[in-house]
Amino acid sequence: MTMRSRRQHGFTLIEIMLALALMAFLTSLLWGTFAQTAKVKKRIEQAQDRTHTVRVALMRMSREIEMAFVSASEAIGTQDRRTMFSGVSHAEFDELRFSWFGHLRFRADQAEGDTALVSYFAQPDPDDSLLTNIMRRETRRLESKDVKLIPGETYILCPAISRLKFAYYDYKQKDWREEWDTTKADGQTYLPTQVRISLTVLDEQGKPVTFTSIARLHTLEKVDYRPTKS
Repeated sequence: MTMRSRRQHGFTLIEIMLALALMAFLTSLLWGTFAQTAKVKKRIEQAQDRTHTVRVALMRMSREIEMAFVSASEAIGTQDRRTMFSGVSHAEFDELRFSWFGHLRFRADQAEGDTALVSYFAQPDPDDSLLTNIMRRETRRLESKDVKLIPGETYILCPAISRLKFAYYDYKQKDWREEWDTTKADGQTYLPTQVRISLTVLDEQGKPVTFTSIARLHTLEKVDYRPTKS
């Protein structure tokens, strides 16, 4: 009777150990589930942020390319030109440089204008040499000299890309071109009607994903534009 009474008022050590083991097992299962859910959520958010960054970059490039122009007041074939539309094809990362009407003035009493040169090119990431970024450079004005010597700002437009390609539609030849250059004597004297931008990035599984956008240019022929010299 005494032993039975003691068992009715408490648990044995074995029962307590079994209960603790069961609780630890259930806790580990719940924690593993929460951790896996958090990882999936983080991966999805990173993929969404990545897609948003790429789409914003494509939208910006498309809008800027649509405002490109070349001037009829410059001699064909000269290297140091104020206005140009020059697209160079490379194996993985193309380059594009063009004059446009969309420059914004942020500095008072500075030599800036409403027109400028915009350049898109690839450059290794300064913190990780295995990554490549799309860079954007815009000069503060148009000048007849080497674009590298013209004051301007350079920054990352889209980080960690694996491929950047441009294609230019020649409405006279009715065909797509890999390159376009108005600065050469044997180059084009007009602008393409459309520019196709293909940007490839790696997804969360390391597979390439390509995003494409089309820019439709508004000014195809040369304009009578003569920037003032200072």
